Amino acid sequence: MSAPDRPSYVSMDEVRAAIDALDERLMPLIAERAHCIAEAARLKGDPETALVPWRVEEVASHARELAGRNDIDPDLAEALWRAMMREFIAHERRLMERARG
Repeated sequence: MSAPDRPSYVSMDEVRAAIDALDERLMPLIAERAHCIAEAARLKGDPETALVPWRVEEVASHARELAGRNDIDPDLAEALWRAMMREFIAHERRLMERARG
């Protein structure tokens, strides 16, 4: 698959502005993912079920596949997704513990 068209920047100010604009677009998607995690916590209920190893591997594999489709280093994508999953799993566990009281 061909790499998506990506702009070249002439200054760090342009790069920083582009990163800020991307963050504006990413945060609502992260919020959607957080909502899904909250729903998983509600449905599972038990903090011991927050970590599902086979699902972590499935999502990491999918991240690598998506990286290949988007001209991103698969190792970078997998590392980012694993870090994100680790944090969301911890968040899910905290939500379930709070719900239990």
